[in-house]
Parts: sequence; structure tokens; C-alpha cells
Amino acid sequence: MAEKVKYTRKDLKGPDEFISAFSRAVVWAGENRGRVLAAAAGILLLVVAVLGAQFYFRWEENKATRDLWPHLNRAREFLQSPSNADGEKLAQLEQFLTAHVNTHPGTVAAEYARYYMGSIAFLRGNYDLSAMNFRAAIQSGKLDDVMPFLLRQGLAQALEAKRDFAGASGAYRDAAGVASGDLKTEAMMGQARTTALSGRTSEALELYRAILSGNPDPRTKEFVEIKLAQSE
Repeated sequence: MAEKVKYTRKDLKGPDEFISAFSRAVVWAGENRGRVLAAAAGILLLVVAVLGAQFYFRWEENKATRDLWPHLNRAREFLQSPSNADGEKLAQLEQFLTAHVNTHPGTVAAEYARYYMGSIAFLRGNYDLSAMNFRAAIQSGKLDDVMPFLLRQGLAQALEAKRDFAGASGAYRDAAGVASGDLKTEAMMGQARTTALSGRTSEALELYRAILSGNPDPRTKEFVEIKLAQSE
């Protein structure tokens, strides 16, 4: 025979309270149907707005990428063989990329465009414009993988070309901070060089010693050892 389960008043109190609260909620909803419907409509509109915004941003990103990709390929070809790119073609490509950034602001594709705009401006000798574009892409923070290094390295090279050696040293330092391996060594070499050019010789020597302690490739090691020997 099955054992009878006895429930105390305490056992029944929880379910009773839930049923009572639910009943009061149903009665309140019936009495305030207008408010309930308005609140539900507001929540629905909010959900639709969020989903709509997400869809729009995805559409905008996809459209920006489709529009830009062929021109990025052209820019890459120019940068790989700069001697084959005449000034007029570079100027036309630069104008298109500028228009693209203005048409699709804030997209990942626009930040890639800024990287190429900075590189093209550097080739054309407009180092101020080059630095401006690299800085804008860095500040957006939208690009990942190797791009954070390339943007900071590009900024450092533009500043070095315009003989802002102190600014270039800081940019090379930032590039080294987001890189590893050979890329980090390359940025540290730039930092040491521009630090020396800015008149901070002892700091530059410390950087060369740090590079040497990282076991660089034979050519870099030989160059650094010569620099250190010359300082003695």
C-alpha cells in the first residue's frame, strides 16, 4: 500500500501565494488593458528597431565591401609595384577611396580604405595626409589581425619622413607593442633609429641592446652590434 504524503500548511503556502499573485496580475491586466497593450507595443517596436538596425548594419557592411574590393585590389597592386603607378592613377584611386569613406563611414571596409589612402598619400609625398589617415584608422579600432601593426608602422614611417622623429619613435613603439617576432623587431629597429635621430642617444642604445637580447636574425644582429660598437 502506498504511503500517504501529508502536506502541512507551510508546504501549501508557496503555491497558494503564487496562484494569488498570478490572479491579482490577471485582474490588474484586465483593468488596465490599454496600458498593457501600449507597453507590449513599445517592447515590440524596440525589438523590431534593434533587429532592423542589425540588419541595416550588416547590409551596409556587405555593400561597402562589394563596392570597395575591386579598388582595394588595384591599390594593393600599386603598392606592390609603386614604380608602375603613375601619379594620375594614384590620385584618381585616392579620390575614389575618399568618396567611399564618406559614403560608408564607420564600416570595416572604410577603415581598410583609410589604410590604403594613407599608403597612397605616403607614395605621393603627402606625409601629413598619410599620417592623418593612419591615425583615423587606428582610432576606429575596427581592424584586427596584422592591421593594428601595419597602421602604426605606416604612421611611424609617415612621421619619420616628415622628420618628426620624436613622434615617429612613439609610433614605432606602439607598433612594437601590438606585434611579435620579426615584426616586433622591425618596429623596435625603427624606434631605436628615430630615437637616436631625435637626440636621445643613450635611450636608443638601450633599445639596440634590447633588440640584441631578443636573438634577431643574423643581418639585424650584425647591424646592431656595429651600432653598439660605434658608441663605445
